[in-house]
Amino acid sequence: MFNKKALTMKLILTSAALVAGLFVAGPAAAKPSECSLVVAKRDIFSGTCEFVSSPDGTGSFTLTSPTGYFVYVNIYPEEVLGYWNGLTKESRAHDDLGSLIREDADPACWSNGYARVCAR
Repeated sequence: MFNKKALTMKLILTSAALVAGLFVAGPAAAKPSECSLVVAKRDIFSGTCEFVSSPDGTGSFTLTSPTGYFVYVNIYPEEVLGYWNGLTKESRAHDDLGSLIREDADPACWSNGYARVCAR
């Protein structure tokens, strides 16, 4: 004879574990994209790059060009901030691009008067 209460509890716990597993973020995979970065009216990179979306579900992303430049677009509820690794291609994104706004005319791009980041 089986214990119906114990079986029900096992099913609930197993189901909860499976559902929780769906929300655990693994490492994000890089996808080739057409990207561009313009800073202070200077084309930093344009063409194929690696696009990695943040596993946190915010829509934040990183673009890495084959030439060694990379840019972070961090999407927060109150604003979107951009950072890149600078003209000297540092190993960290320490150069502030400021607050970015998604373009109405081209939603693949985020920009302000200083910088423009696009990924398609």
